[in-house]
Amino acid sequence: MRAFSWLLSLLLHTALVVVLVQTMHLAQPDLRELMELDLTRIAQAEPEALFAPLPVPLPPPPVPEPDVVEPEVVEPEIPESEMTNAPLPPALPMDKTILLDDAPPPEPLAAPEPAAEVVPESGAVEISPVKEGPPLEESPREESLAKPADPAQVREDKAPPIEVSRHDIIAHRGHEARFGRSMMADHYSYEATEFSGQFRTRDDRVISIIDARDTKYGRFLIYDSKNKTLRRLKEFGKYVYTIGPSLDADEPVAGTVTFLAKDDRIERFILMTDDDRLAHFPVKVHVRESDVRFPVPGEEKGSREESTEERAGRTTLPPTGTGHPGVVLAYGGKCVDEGLIQGFTRSLSVSGLAVFSFVPSGCNDPEGLPVSQPVVQPLARQVAETVAAVNHFAGLDQIDRARVGIWGNGPGANAALRAALQAISRKKTEAGSDAVRPAYVVCLLDDTVGPDGLPGRQELAALDMPVLWLITGRSLGRWQSFVAMLEGLRDHGLHGTDRRAFTIVMAPLKASREVQAAQSELSGWVEQVTEEHARLGASWITGLPRQP
Repeated sequence: MRAFSWLLSLLLHTALVVVLVQTMHLAQPDLRELMELDLTRIAQAEPEALFAPLPVPLPPPPVPEPDVVEPEVVEPEIPESEMTNAPLPPALPMDKTILLDDAPPPEPLAAPEPAAEVVPESGAVEISPVKEGPPLEESPREESLAKPADPAQVREDKAPPIEVSRHDIIAHRGHEARFGRSMMADHYSYEATEFSGQFRTRDDRVISIIDARDTKYGRFLIYDSKNKTLRRLKEFGKYVYTIGPSLDADEPVAGTVTFLAKDDRIERFILMTDDDRLAHFPVKVHVRESDVRFPVPGEEKGSREESTEERAGRTTLPPTGTGHPGVVLAYGGKCVDEGLIQGFTRSLSVSGLAVFSFVPSGCNDPEGLPVSQPVVQPLARQVAETVAAVNHFAGLDQIDRARVGIWGNGPGANAALRAALQAISRKKTEAGSDAVRPAYVVCLLDDTVGPDGLPGRQELAALDMPVLWLITGRSLGRWQSFVAMLEGLRDHGLHGTDRRAFTIVMAPLKASREVQAAQSELSGWVEQVTEEHARLGASWITGLPRQP
């Protein structure tokens, strides 16, 4: 009976607690305030000072000096108009020869001080460099590590086998991964032209990817304008490449490049290097490129009527806008790999220039088969095709016709100068001629050309347009007499009159050791990108006054 009363009492108390809990109403917290709570900022109370700081003693008052009467200096007043309308100095003056050399002078090496001879103390004991003594005994831990493991024990330490029932789904990861890779590779396939180009970071750092797979380099090249380093990229995956410690070494791996795509083109890549603790995400500058066909004079002989034929060309424009200044690229009569030419034209378009490049006759045609032997085009043929390219390029809608010039690269400088001279003579002899007169000429002279392959003093004096002479290379001493002739035409003219607007820039090659060691004619194209000659020439062109 007593047990029944205890049980009844427990049930009554439990029912009473349940009724009380159900009758109570707890206020719901405001969920919006909880979601808007900023957990990244934690207010920390400033620690209270345990001891009050002692007052800093004030310094003694200074002793008054005797008054010295100085004569009052009156500065000349400068008119406000001269202060606000002061002319800015030109970036590249037309009356001076500029030498680009930003390397600081080497510091003199101090002569090493002779080391003082140490006299040994008397009674000193000589210590042998070879350690002598009984061999150390191996510890029991090392002995246990040296012994091979027991196979039975290894089997016991393994995890229990996985039991699979008939209702489970088994995923063979290798097969699915290979199928996924093949499917994605077929759907997302990008040409080599998408990987190469100029990539820019937030701090205006330009990283160039140059397609040099068909040259002696054999791979893509990466050039960093900030660190002035040139490296080859080794393919690790379809979109992943590794960077070696030098141009010729691939290991140990010093960095990685992972290309990232967006829609149907490469948008950026991830750059990670050992010498930088941060990962960079350079964004590609997408220039506008289009392949065209333009008419050139035919090569048929013995016919009175002038024949024409078509030649393959490529137009490279800046990312946006119209009315750009443009240049026709002339690089001589030898065949050059398309990837190297494209790397240079893209660097010009990133700097704001429109570029028109064409394939010389007899070289690789995009719509035909490549030639088996290298072709050297005659100079007269180079000049005729350059003039035809200028006339076609100036008629495009995106180009400012009054700011079209010729850019001669290495051996192409001779053809660029003679094409400009031919246009000048046509304008003088044929009043109604439709030939376009170049507004300027840029001659980039490197180690592949010498002063003997250029026009003489009489012909250069006939150039009445601005000309930029950018002389670079490993040895500039052979250009001294030619530069002196250009300075004479610039300062005095041919007969003391008609001074020529010649801008002369001497740019010694400051490339890295890897680029300097590349003894090849094609290495000049890499140097022109790595030495930022494109940016220098583009800044000179944009600073020229517009011709009417």
